[in-house]
Amino acid sequence: MIAVGAMRRALVTCIGLGVVASLIVIAPNAQAANPPIVVWADQIRADVLNAEFPQGFHGTRIKVVVKDSLAAIKDELKTVKPADAPDVIAAEHESTGELVDAKLVRSLVLGSDRIAVFSPNVLSGFRYNGKIFGVPVQFENLAMVTNVNLVPKQPETFKKVVTISTRLMKNNKTSSGVAVGQGGNGNAYNMFPFFSGLGGYVFGKDDKGNANTADVGIANPAFLGNSTQIKDWNAAGVIDSSLNTQEAKDAFAAGKAPFWITGPWDLNAVIALPFGYRITSVPGMVSGKSPAPLLGMKGFMVTIYAQAHQMRKQASEFVVEGLSRAGIQAAFGNAARRMPASNKAVSGITDARLKAFGAAGAAGVAIPNVPAMSAVWAPLGKAWAVTTKGSGASGPVPAFTDAQNNVVQAISALS
Repeated sequence: MIAVGAMRRALVTCIGLGVVASLIVIAPNAQAANPPIVVWADQIRADVLNAEFPQGFHGTRIKVVVKDSLAAIKDELKTVKPADAPDVIAAEHESTGELVDAKLVRSLVLGSDRIAVFSPNVLSGFRYNGKIFGVPVQFENLAMVTNVNLVPKQPETFKKVVTISTRLMKNNKTSSGVAVGQGGNGNAYNMFPFFSGLGGYVFGKDDKGNANTADVGIANPAFLGNSTQIKDWNAAGVIDSSLNTQEAKDAFAAGKAPFWITGPWDLNAVIALPFGYRITSVPGMVSGKSPAPLLGMKGFMVTIYAQAHQMRKQASEFVVEGLSRAGIQAAFGNAARRMPASNKAVSGITDARLKAFGAAGAAGVAIPNVPAMSAVWAPLGKAWAVTTKGSGASGPVPAFTDAQNNVVQAISALS
């Protein structure tokens, strides 16, 4: 290999001798002269990107800028100067509507082959106005963990969960039934499998598949008709809204509750359990209806600034093609200890417990990605808190009707 300096000297010598020469000089690092795709990501996803794309993507460098959190990325994107803005961001799917409405992100074209690798409920998190605005790389959801020492045979219905819990408490073998954190004020996220299992929903869908915020289903007739079960659960003391998430975890770990509602963020606590356990979905409460946990997706989006940086094509190809690959998705999943969004990447997950959590989310519902969702959490959580607090609990029909009315009023005030 001839050094660049030597080639230049040879060219000068040839010219001096009257010899016509043609020489192409290649810079030692030609790629460095090209602008990179700038990606903002949190530390976990930044580490994966740096490890998986050390040579860039399709000849274009990847410059990863680490931010404190996905929330910080969203907030900073609103005020960043165009010259300093990223081409690609890591994002939570719940931010999709907010970012699209603010004209900060661009839609993507995945194609049928790539759309097919994602379950519709997982990909729906990044759908908005009939278009896709992000590629999901992982998802998370709640599941039910069962103490097999206390419950050798897994109950097939929630009615059996209630029966088992009641018997164990009556015999002083446990002090709780289903350990689920509400903290006194309620927790709409943790209680969502029970809500959906009885026929509840937050928003209906319009003809484009978007959340229809004019159709609030918190107090829909089907749910209210099934809500008498909540009165039975409360009378039996199976669910106690005074427990917070830490107390619920501690009660289950101490063998004081046969069942626990949690997600993969508690994987270390699950691994440390001193007894055998199973990780499953919450059993059905109403015939023909599967209790659906909420799904939370994290993925990547192309910003509006990629066009100004003349990087739109490269950024879009990187997100759509590069980040949907099974190997990359598995790397994100193992690093974050969450299930990969791509079905083809499941075989690359090394922890069977994580796979069990993912399987429990098969019927999951994406958290609505519209700004109006902010009006839902507190009223829906409060309805669960007041109906499952034991003595002095409110009836579910008036509690959830009040929640519905409060949500409708709050959404009206936002518009």
